Amino acid sequence: MTKYYDDDFYRPPESTTAGLMFPARSKLTVRGFTLAQTPAEKRWRQIISASQGERETCLLVLADSNLWNLHDQPETVAFVDVDGCQRTHRFDYLAEYRDGLKVALAVKPASRVDRINFRTTLKAIRRDLPMGFADKVCLVTENNRHPKEVQNAQMLNFFRRSPDEHADALTLERIATLTEEVSINDLISPMGLGARGYRAAFRAIYGGLLQANTREFISINSIVKPRKRNG
Repeated sequence: MTKYYDDDFYRPPESTTAGLMFPARSKLTVRGFTLAQTPAEKRWRQIISASQGERETCLLVLADSNLWNLHDQPETVAFVDVDGCQRTHRFDYLAEYRDGLKVALAVKPASRVDRINFRTTLKAIRRDLPMGFADKVCLVTENNRHPKEVQNAQMLNFFRRSPDEHADALTLERIATLTEEVSINDLISPMGLGARGYRAAFRAIYGGLLQANTREFISINSIVKPRKRNG
């Protein structure tokens, strides 16, 4: 059992919890990892990826404010393929959301999906999923990842590594006074925090406090407005 400490001493991130490790050098995979701290965990952890597509997908999932936890390379699932043969499949990620929804993610290049008829295989996998493993199964290709959204998600992951409660609190106070759209620059200038204010506004967008067009690179000139709360 991992022991957590409430102090300011540096401790390295936890190792990945992946059920499968890729070779460090391979012609078929490009192994890497992303450092992340999900709401379900209290320590930074390595989340591995075997391709650039997997890494981009990982960053996009981590940027979702509704995410609770993300598991890389979860346990394999057995299924009967279209040819009647018993096979196993390991999803690339298993995402758990705050509302309890669990989504299994299969990440592949679109060209390979078509070449191996993976959509048909995925239907068989979905049909035979064990009870409780996942509520939904999603195929993710490069067609589902907008380049600017990926770029913003990468920036967000970087900004999250340096928490700034003071800047976040001041930004929250500024957001509470907004009645119309403003640029991020106009939002943060009165606080006098410079780059700290920009990073706080960036986190506020992905924290569900501000609305912005995430399919454009989020700069100090980006237009934001308060996000409407239900109820």
